[in-house]
Amino acid sequence: MKKSIILTSFLCIIALIVFSQPTFAAGIADNEIETEHYTYITIYPEDYTPSKNPKVVYLTFDDGPTMYTSEILDILDTHNIKATFFVVGNREHTHYMKEIVARGHAIGLHSYNHDFDQIYRSKDAFFKDLQKIDDIVYEQTGIRSKIMRFPGGSSASRGGAKLIMKQLKEEIVERGYQFFDWNCDSRDKMGAKTATEAFSKIKTASKDADDIIIVLMHDTEKITVQYLPDVIEHFKALGYEFLPLCLDSPAIHHTW
Repeated sequence: MKKSIILTSFLCIIALIVFSQPTFAAGIADNEIETEHYTYITIYPEDYTPSKNPKVVYLTFDDGPTMYTSEILDILDTHNIKATFFVVGNREHTHYMKEIVARGHAIGLHSYNHDFDQIYRSKDAFFKDLQKIDDIVYEQTGIRSKIMRFPGGSSASRGGAKLIMKQLKEEIVERGYQFFDWNCDSRDKMGAKTATEAFSKIKTASKDADDIIIVLMHDTEKITVQYLPDVIEHFKALGYEFLPLCLDSPAIHHTW
C-alpha cells in the first residue's frame, strides 16, 4: 500500500505541475496536450522527493463552478492545498474553470446538465452529455480531462441509471477514463443544513475511512465556504497529506 501511495503522489504532483503549465492555453491541439500530459518525466524536478505519507485525503467539489468557487479557491490557496473540481457545463460561471486550472487544481468531468432523467435514459444519451462537458472544459482550459464522476456516483439509481450503470462503467474505462466516487460525504447539498452539521458529518465519516479518503463536497453551497477551513485543519491534525486526483490515483468505487 505504501509503495502505491508513493507512486500515486509522484504521478499526481507531476500531473499537477503539467496542468499548471502555460502551454495548456485554449486552442492547443489535442495531440499536443496528450503528449505533454503523459510525458511526466520530462518535467520532473530533480530535487523533488516523493511523499512517503500513507495517509492521503482528496478534497473534491462537485456541480460547479458557481459564485462560491472563487472563495473556495482562495481558501485552498491560503492553506497551500490542491483539490479536484468535478464540473458541470450549464452554469453561468464556467469561466472559473480557467481559474481552477490556473491555480493548479485538477479538473474533472461531471455532467453538462446534471439532469438524471436525461443523462441516464440511455448509454448514448450519457456519452453525448459527457462529450458536451468535455468540450466545454477544453474550450475553457485547453485540457482534455480523463477523470470523471458519475452524477449521483457510480451507485446512482435515479433516472434509469441502475439499468445501464454496469455498461457505462465498463465503457468509461475502455475509453481511457477513471471514475471516482467517495468514502466521506459532507452531505452539504442534501442533508446538512448548516456548516457545523456538514463538518460533523465529515468528521464522523472519516473515523471509519481507510488511509485513503475522498471527500465529497459541493462548491454550489455557501456552507461549504464556511466549513472548508475546519475540514482542512481536521485532516491536517490527523496527519493527512492533501493531493488532487489524477488518472493514477487510488479509485474508490461504490457498489449497490
